[in-house]
Amino acid sequence: MELVKHYFEYVQNPTQALQNLIKTPSFKQACWWYLFAALSWVLFFNIGDGLSVPAFLLKLLIVFAAELTAGTLIAALSGLLLNFRGKNVSPAQLFVLIGSSGFIKGLLIAFALISTMWPQASLWMLAPAAIVLVFALQLVYLTLALRRVSDTSISLGLLSWLFGILPVGALFVLLGVFLVWIILLL
Repeated sequence: MELVKHYFEYVQNPTQALQNLIKTPSFKQACWWYLFAALSWVLFFNIGDGLSVPAFLLKLLIVFAAELTAGTLIAALSGLLLNFRGKNVSPAQLFVLIGSSGFIKGLLIAFALISTMWPQASLWMLAPAAIVLVFALQLVYLTLALRRVSDTSISLGLLSWLFGILPVGALFVLLGVFLVWIILLL
């Protein structure tokens, strides 16, 4: 319910809603957003696959852990750069801000539903465009949110997010390649 309340506060007054959000960062609230983002990923890649409940929950747990890990690392790296540039933003505030951007990943569910309702639009054909669109929208949201809460320029905000996202993205790609390599060897 808190997530819906925050959404409507954001629609009415984005700056005030973001200020309220980071004034007292809530780990619990951020976890709900990260869970929603994880749910969006799992549904995006598995809709219509007929997953059993245990398999679905296991995938949800793994993706949730990955979302939390990525959010933590991105917040730490972005906060480091911002602190070096003289901006007083804590990694906890950035962690909550990243979590709040998880609602954008709900668009992935819409893409998955479109692909199931319209078989000619295969999800594998839509997936790259959907993922790029969602990440771009999330980056725009995060950059503008950082500008609103810490009076950071758009270029510094974008640079700080990319400073966190690019190494974490590379780490996850390497881990994925490593896991595939291990699976193929076993």
